[in-house]
Amino acid sequence: MQKSRESGIERLRSAILDMIRESNLSFGDKLPTEKVMAERFEVSRPTLREALKLLEQEAVIDVQQGKGRFLAAGALLNIARPITKFESVSQMVASHGYKAQTRVLGFATVPADADVAGKLALAEGAPLLRIERLRSSGKQPLVYSLDWLPKDLFGPDFDRTSDWSSSIVSVLAEMGRAPVASTANVKATLLPRETSDMHGLQDFGPALLIEEVCYASDGTRVIYAKDYHCGSAFSFSFVRK
Repeated sequence: MQKSRESGIERLRSAILDMIRESNLSFGDKLPTEKVMAERFEVSRPTLREALKLLEQEAVIDVQQGKGRFLAAGALLNIARPITKFESVSQMVASHGYKAQTRVLGFATVPADADVAGKLALAEGAPLLRIERLRSSGKQPLVYSLDWLPKDLFGPDFDRTSDWSSSIVSVLAEMGRAPVASTANVKATLLPRETSDMHGLQDFGPALLIEEVCYASDGTRVIYAKDYHCGSAFSFSFVRK
């Protein structure tokens, strides 16, 4: 019952985003009132508030006490590749003309800490698969990735000996859980010092970190990912409105 409710909230969140796009709202514009949106989407106000809270956490909207909800600046910084339409790292790397090899640096079943549990809408301590990988082209490192997946997705017959250097998206697709959409935060950074030291990546250089929560078609959160893209290997276009 809880999963069904969470899926409904995610669908409502997407519907609100569609409304924002269709209405051509810009930074600082006020969203319709709760009453108007609840009637438009045929939902209760408590349900509407849950979806709006997600958008507030994602910095898409800003709440001003006593005034209403307004479109925040975070909603208007978009990668030219639509970040709301899911694209796997493998697809992105190939689109830049690279033939990449993937090396698994680490694999473990771990309990969800408070941060990752919140990202995947799970209880703290829930079992997760944590997969650490590096994509390279020859000697050129391209993307260092950390992925967390809910272990319960894989059922009791889960085989931890699978080839995790292949596409995680393909594995999820075979289970009917292929990611179809995502929300993401993007920032320029460096690899964590312990990571570069442990894996010999001192020359990785500046990186663009894309921190992403990926959703299946039913709204289930299936991957929380942190992908560090090597700054010397990729260029990204941004649009500000």
